[in-house]
Amino acid sequence: MSRTTGPGGVRRDKIMDKRRIFLTIFLMGLIVWPAAAAADLSQHLSRPLSFGGEPVPLNQNEVYQSVDQNLLLLSEAKSRVWLTMRRAGRFLPAVEAELKKAGVHTDMVYIPMAVTSLAPDYNSSGRGMWRLKEAEAKTLGLKMDANVDERLDPIASTQAAAKRLKELRTLFGNWTTAMAAYLVGDKLVSQAVAEAGGEKNYYKIYLPDGQDQIPASVLAAKILYQDPASFGYRQSTDRAWSPLNPKRVTLTQGSTARALADQYKQDYKTFRDINPHLLTGLVPAGTTINVP
Repeated sequence: MSRTTGPGGVRRDKIMDKRRIFLTIFLMGLIVWPAAAAADLSQHLSRPLSFGGEPVPLNQNEVYQSVDQNLLLLSEAKSRVWLTMRRAGRFLPAVEAELKKAGVHTDMVYIPMAVTSLAPDYNSSGRGMWRLKEAEAKTLGLKMDANVDERLDPIASTQAAAKRLKELRTLFGNWTTAMAAYLVGDKLVSQAVAEAGGEKNYYKIYLPDGQDQIPASVLAAKILYQDPASFGYRQSTDRAWSPLNPKRVTLTQGSTARALADQYKQDYKTFRDINPHLLTGLVPAGTTINVP
């Protein structure tokens, strides 16, 4: 069969050449990929891992594999890791302070770091950096109406999450199982405890349908974020976002966001940015706001 030499044939030849180049690059990427993958878990444990003041039994094969898998996935999610580190500079000081004030182990900061990347406006299977569902948030005392959703307030949502975590620790007796119950639900964990004959050690209960991968992602987050430089993430201080260290003011009467911004000598955008829980320009009485 003769080769087409007309204009259409030339275009087809060019298209085929591009496809060959793309395929070559793709295959080269497959060859290079194993060398570019993140190191395994064993290379990043200079000392035994603990969580919530309790040892993580990485000598158990299933525990090791779950944490290793999640660490690999997290360490390769470069933009996510960088963004979480930026947000940590802004939010972690206030979040850690609220956890300490409530008597909650500060390892719980790795829950929002793993699950929502510390995004105050996170909205999927719950809202806010602590991923609180509406019914649960109301039970914990957060205010939600047409004008305000305190799940989006880093301070108020941390206070609510701390309250819930303390309840779960009382129920299950340790912080790791409390963390798991916070993430997958206390009913599922209670069922797993019952099936294990009353065993409340998280590493000795069975969670079905891959639910154990969610708590494992928190353990992986602790490994990476407590030593990000060993994974190639070196963030200089000039890249850190300024800490959120607001004064909290509860309004005795209703106002508007515009008037409050003027009252506290802030530009309107800054005021709204540090008060993401204000859904509209109307601020009802009883609302707690963040001010410098």
